[in-house]
Amino acid sequence: MESIFELDKSSKKALIILGLIFGSIVFLVIFYLSYNSNNLTKQQILEINRHEKVIDIYRDKNEHNFLFVKYSNGSVELLDYPYKIGDSISKNRGDSIEYIFRNDSVLKNNLIQQIRKYNLNN
Repeated sequence: MESIFELDKSSKKALIILGLIFGSIVFLVIFYLSYNSNNLTKQQILEINRHEKVIDIYRDKNEHNFLFVKYSNGSVELLDYPYKIGDSISKNRGDSIEYIFRNDSVLKNNLIQQIRKYNLNN
């Protein structure tokens, strides 16, 4: 009895070649992304332009009780720095330093250094 999935020799060869090509492409994409991930992250950080105030910090039960921060422009993000309600955040595009104005002081948060510390700890 013949199986429906039997392939002749040339079809098997074509499938193997197609599989190798697909596997090579996937490997190259993963290699490129892992090799350039620090560069891509740095570019993303430098593109941020933010001038707003922290108006709320809360836990989202729908997101595993992670802390989120809500800004005065209405945007909401995962809290990745210990902001406090009332902090004014200022970061210019092209700069890695985020300035946090809190009461009568100015705190500097170097976002690229924060990412490096995070990557070293994980």
